[in-house]
Amino acid sequence: MSYQRKNQVQHPSNNPKLQAIPNTSEHHDNKGKNKSKKKPKYNVNEFNKNIHQSIKKNKLWNSNIQEFYENNDGDEFFTSDCTGNKKALFIGINYYGTKAELNGCISDVKNISELMCSRFGFKNCLYLTDEQPDRERKPTYKNIINGMKWLVRGAKAGDSLFFHFSGHGGTFKDVDNDEHDGFDETILPLDYTISGQIVDDVIYSIMVEPLPQGCKLTAIFDSCHSGTVMDLPYTYQCDGTVEVIENDIRREIFKNATGLMNNKSSSSIEDIAASLNGVFDGSLATASNTSLQRRQELINKRKHDADVIQFSGCRDDQTSADLKINNVCTGAMSYALITVLKKYEDITYADLLKKVREIMKQKKFPQIPQLSTSHPMNMNEKFIM
Repeated sequence: MSYQRKNQVQHPSNNPKLQAIPNTSEHHDNKGKNKSKKKPKYNVNEFNKNIHQSIKKNKLWNSNIQEFYENNDGDEFFTSDCTGNKKALFIGINYYGTKAELNGCISDVKNISELMCSRFGFKNCLYLTDEQPDRERKPTYKNIINGMKWLVRGAKAGDSLFFHFSGHGGTFKDVDNDEHDGFDETILPLDYTISGQIVDDVIYSIMVEPLPQGCKLTAIFDSCHSGTVMDLPYTYQCDGTVEVIENDIRREIFKNATGLMNNKSSSSIEDIAASLNGVFDGSLATASNTSLQRRQELINKRKHDADVIQFSGCRDDQTSADLKINNVCTGAMSYALITVLKKYEDITYADLLKKVREIMKQKKFPQIPQLSTSHPMNMNEKFIM
């Protein structure tokens, strides 16, 4: 068995639109196109990595997920019983003939869709893959946006919707000041060099905002930097134990730490560490307790009455991987989910996240799968769709 890293798209100097992860503080429009280039004083990737480590070290992830659920009135939200209509959108992009070519994304669509249709009864399905001859079925920017709109059109309480994306993911500088790490997360359509990337704000506005109370949307993103690509307010992860964090806390920490770094004259690792100590050491209130009212405003901006659950292959600062099983390439996240769901007929969300992580570790992938939600989640509930 071998595996191939789904690296960020490389960035030839003569084509800046190919960049999926900016190494500078670039300003973009809502399709991810560059407008200006202003380099920060520090290494962005190293900086983000250090913040994630510091958040973990300072125990801002809450491992008492049941208490978190109860304290945040999780039982007040209506969840779907999934007895209504079922619709699914599957997107797999191998980027054939480009420098960004991948190998396992169309296989992911085939494998995931077979499971969804046979096990969970999805029959009204739309497939967008780049090997299809029909131009309306190519995963272009326009067709993906139209597919997202089709998926949620006419949704009502009791319905179960499913979205799956396998392909390249990226990041670029956030201009709305609503991202915890200062970057919008993106997915890259087939024509991203012409039409741009699809940003998390757009994904949220099309697929989450229109949903009614009592409707379930389950989404899987097997792509790089996809941890919060739906801009949901709560994130759960399993790296030993299942734990949860409010994304507004991370947002304020990143904002404060970035402000400290921007005011420094140098950009060494020591400066990064010192800035993070300044955020966490004795004055965590500066980062996470801007005020109860402000925190609630940040949460409410992305909290939603619909039952939205997103599985992602990795954190926002990580890449996802391909692996080869029986000489067929597939995404690591898609493979792990399929393996677990085929083995266990009844499984809770907590156990599903744990077992997906176990498979990732067995295959020696460092990426940490995550689950983000539109409301506090009872992780001991049975996984249904």
